[in-house]
Amino acid sequence: MLRMEYAGYRHSIYSPRLLQPWHTRPGPGVFSAELSLYEGTILGLVGPNGAGKTTLLRLLAGILPLQKGKICAGEEQEPISSQELRMKVGHMPEQVRWQGKKSVQQALLELGEMRHADQNHIEQLLKLVGLQSRMSSPLNELSQGMRQRLTLAAALLGSPRILLLDEPLNGLDPVASEAFVLLLRKLTQKGVSIVISSHRVDGLVGLIDRLALMHQGQILAEGTMDDVARDLGLKNKTEMRGKGQMPEFTKYSFKKEDVELRADNGSWHAVINKPQPELLIELLNDGHSLTEWKIRQPNVIEMLCAATGLSIEDVGLEVTSSATIPLRKFGGEEE
Repeated sequence: MLRMEYAGYRHSIYSPRLLQPWHTRPGPGVFSAELSLYEGTILGLVGPNGAGKTTLLRLLAGILPLQKGKICAGEEQEPISSQELRMKVGHMPEQVRWQGKKSVQQALLELGEMRHADQNHIEQLLKLVGLQSRMSSPLNELSQGMRQRLTLAAALLGSPRILLLDEPLNGLDPVASEAFVLLLRKLTQKGVSIVISSHRVDGLVGLIDRLALMHQGQILAEGTMDDVARDLGLKNKTEMRGKGQMPEFTKYSFKKEDVELRADNGSWHAVINKPQPELLIELLNDGHSLTEWKIRQPNVIEMLCAATGLSIEDVGLEVTSSATIPLRKFGGEEE
């Protein structure tokens, strides 16, 4: 439905000089991003804080202008204009401060004028997002979950075929999150392509159809979960839990570096870095008490660590800084 090719954008950073007090320099942004969006699928855009996810969504929404590359519709080779892009795309920012005594319906009607949406269409949208019973409620009385639903309804004005959601599950309790996910599934059944940007990977498991890993303004890997894991050289793991004495895994021809072990209050947890189904019978025959056994695929965090070469701690603590700018050398010194 939409194709991004070698897209680039760098934010301007205030950098005053002696005779140029308003001087700026290129800062962090997005570098040579390539991404394709498909009909009726949900793409998870995952990366640590400061990876460039929000900037990428704003480029796809036509809010920020491309400085390099192009965005094309379908199989077209000519780039799509910002005006056409904004007609195709609905954008849900991370935070919208719905405040005031204005009713939910009034707020949406005012926004609907820009999308030529009539009252009947807006009432249908409020029904779709589960706010039909709160149409007359003041914005001040909405819960966080209701505000998120209203933001989604605003993004759906104009019936966009592509929906961009920036951290949509932030601030939602588990029940509200589940309801929100069900709503997104309804939209994909209507052929809508959805992009969800998030640094909370737990909420994406079982939801997304495709995954894009982003770090320091670059898309490192993109595809289905299986494709990304295979491209990164990751394999399924064997995970088990038990009680009593922990098995001596070297007895079963495992190297110490192949097994992650953790013991706590008479129970133990082990992860083996490859599928090992025959080990189950061997452990039971040796009298070990197992409470859980599963062969699991690599998770999103492991994929992000493999793609970036960073540890879990480093990925989780990564923040926006000058380190997100690719280094260039001048006279032996790095800019």
